[in-house]
Amino acid sequence: MPGAVISNSTRIWDINVHWSLYSQCGTWDPRGRGVDVWECIEAHYSTTGTAPPNPMYWRYIGRR
Repeated sequence: MPGAVISNSTRIWDINVHWSLYSQCGTWDPRGRGVDVWECIEAHYSTTGTAPPNPMYWRYIGRR
């Protein structure tokens, strides 16, 4: 299975947003000083409980 390609315009994760299957989001990692990129594995509306790195909704794909 080929790996996911990180989009050039990855949206920052935010609350109250609909995330469709395979959409990507980015989260800031202050310790690593970079952006972690996640891929949605189940379509959902974001809440505090569905934020990455929740494995029920997101799959880690890389860092920018």
